[in-house]
Amino acid sequence: MAVVLILSASLFGNVSTFLRLGARSIQREQASTMAEAGLDYTVWQLNKTAGSFTPPAAETKIGVSGSFITTITNQTSSLKTVTSTGYVPNATNPQAKRTIKADVFSGQGLSFRYAVQVGSGGVDMSQSSTINGNVYSNGSITAGSGNQQTIDGEAWAVGTIDSPDPIEVTQPPPHPSASPEPLPDISQIVSDAKTAAEAGGTTTCSPTCTVIDDGDIGPQKYVGNLEITNNAEVTMKGPIWVTGVSGNFFMSQGRTILKLDDNFGSNNVALIVDGTIDLTQGGALQPTNGTPKGYIMLVTTSTSSQAVKISQSGTTAIFYALDGTAELSQTASVTSLVAKTLIMGQTSTLNYDSGLASANFTTGPGASWQLKKGTYRYTSNP
Repeated sequence: MAVVLILSASLFGNVSTFLRLGARSIQREQASTMAEAGLDYTVWQLNKTAGSFTPPAAETKIGVSGSFITTITNQTSSLKTVTSTGYVPNATNPQAKRTIKADVFSGQGLSFRYAVQVGSGGVDMSQSSTINGNVYSNGSITAGSGNQQTIDGEAWAVGTIDSPDPIEVTQPPPHPSASPEPLPDISQIVSDAKTAAEAGGTTTCSPTCTVIDDGDIGPQKYVGNLEITNNAEVTMKGPIWVTGVSGNFFMSQGRTILKLDDNFGSNNVALIVDGTIDLTQGGALQPTNGTPKGYIMLVTTSTSSQAVKISQSGTTAIFYALDGTAELSQTASVTSLVAKTLIMGQTSTLNYDSGLASANFTTGPGASWQLKKGTYRYTSNP
């Protein structure tokens, strides 16, 4: 009997411990659910209030099971960090607590998976031009004059690839005869950027609006040509739309700068041009100081064989010319490019930023708030 009593006591002790630990595990999971509910509730309120929601200081109860308290930290006007803590059964006497954090942004996500992605016109590289990143061409990748052209990455082409000579592909083998790859769809980004630019006001140019002084620009719609020159240092505060009969965009003189406002953080902002983009006379576009950076994306709807021309520029930006040709020459340097056709020469360089694989674009005050991929994390697990 003594042995039976000892074994029974031990068994009941183990069962009690198991039940106690199991109950704690369930409570921790419930606290996690409460924290996630708080995060979802905050995103819903941000969308409901166009981003102006301030969480209450008191806990928000969910039935009798638990509650949550959330806070918002503003990183930029379109990027916020939400901290949500879930409690079981309440915040006053919690038996379990779990805190999560996540960034939320206002805008639209878009993936630029390649340094260069072009349509049926293909890529033509000559005179020691370089692409630092992967390339996908729905045409061919060919070499013009000169030698020592380099693709520092992988290369795919629906057509042919002039490799290993005279184009060196540093991550062989090249992939000719590949399947067609659709270009990134930016139609919604363009539409939203035009709406946001127009909401900032319309300026009629006759025929050119010329910016020669330091200052801010955007959001704004320009009817006519837009030129930034005279070594001006200009900060881009929102989307810009250049349209009209001509609707061309120019930058000139070597120290002229158009910089995206640092308040955009890691978000990108579009500059839409219905005509051509000419950066052959100098000038530079600069990203934010965020990590990852936020870039200006210059978009042209032109079908011209010279829709985008860049030379003698340190142009750290994204370029998009879906229906036209982009030309890079004379030490031109860009971050990422999508076009129907790309022509590179005279030591021009493309330096891909891996952060563009999951780029976020601001799309105006009416854009929806959503979780930023890869930022969800637990900060405590008592």
